[in-house]
Amino acid sequence: MKDYATWFSRIVWLGVGMNILFVISLWFFPEFLLSLLDMQIPVPIIWVRTAGLLLLEISILHIPVALDPYRYKAMAWMLVLFSRGGGAAFFLCAVLFFGQAWGFLTIALVDLFFGVIEGILLFLAMRTEPAAAAPKPDPELAK
Repeated sequence: MKDYATWFSRIVWLGVGMNILFVISLWFFPEFLLSLLDMQIPVPIIWVRTAGLLLLEISILHIPVALDPYRYKAMAWMLVLFSRGGGAAFFLCAVLFFGQAWGFLTIALVDLFFGVIEGILLFLAMRTEPAAAAPKPDPELAK
């Protein structure tokens, strides 16, 4: 069933869109975003904008997977495990074990939400992956 792969792709695109909202906020309204999340505003603010750039670069790497998860299987699993799962684990640990601001939980929860849904859909899509079409015999070889 391609339905799982289709839904996986849709959720990846939704996650990319969510990331882009963070990118725009980090680039153009960093002080507002950090205040909203009750986080300390660093000096210089360029580090916050740099985080936005890195998030944009990561999001761009999600696009091939969203377009064809069957073709880019390894990248699809890396998206779920390292990009979403790693992001969630990193920020959860930063808050719970290393005393970082509670506002970072927002990032962890977004990654965790998308990671769990994408992981389930990717698992189901790979289990129901359509078989590759068998190659057609060459009529010249049949002679």
